[in-house]
Amino acid sequence: MPQSVRLTGMTAIDTRLLGAPGYGPVPPSGRTRLERRAALDVSIDDELLRGELRGAALADSLRGTLAILVEHELSRSEPLDEHAFLSAGALAGLFAGARRRRRLEALIGMNFVRRTDGGLRPTVAGIAAIRPTSAQPASGRPSRELLRALRRAEIGGIRR
Repeated sequence: MPQSVRLTGMTAIDTRLLGAPGYGPVPPSGRTRLERRAALDVSIDDELLRGELRGAALADSLRGTLAILVEHELSRSEPLDEHAFLSAGALAGLFAGARRRRRLEALIGMNFVRRTDGGLRPTVAGIAAIRPTSAQPASGRPSRELLRALRRAEIGGIRR
C-alpha cells in the first residue's frame, strides 16, 4: 500500500513501492515476457473451453457457416473477404444472402467470429466450437502460435 504523509493542507503519496510485492498491482509493462505469455495462454485455454461448451449447443445451420470460416482460417493465413463469403456458397434461393448474413451476425454476436478490415476471422472460441481440442490428438489441433495470434488480435480489437 502506498505510504501517505499528511502535511499541512496537502497529501503526498510515495509511489516508489507500487511494483513491490504486497504494494499494489504491477504495471503491465513491468511483467516479464514469460508472464505475459502465460497470461495469454490462460486466456486461450479459457476461450477454448468456452468454445467447446457453447459449440455443443450450436444449431446445425450456424455450425455449417462457422465451419466454412474455420476451415478457411486453418488452411490460409488471410481473412476471408466478407462480401465474397456472403455472395458465394451452397445456399440457394431468393433469400440465401439474407440467411447467410443473419447467421454471420449471430456468430459475431456469440463472439465466434470477428470482423477485420473487410474480412472475417473465427475467434479462438469459434475454432474450438468446430474443432474441440479435448477430442483431438495433439497432431490435429491448431498450432499454439495461430491461437496466440488470433487471441492477441481479439484482445487488441476490444474497444474500451
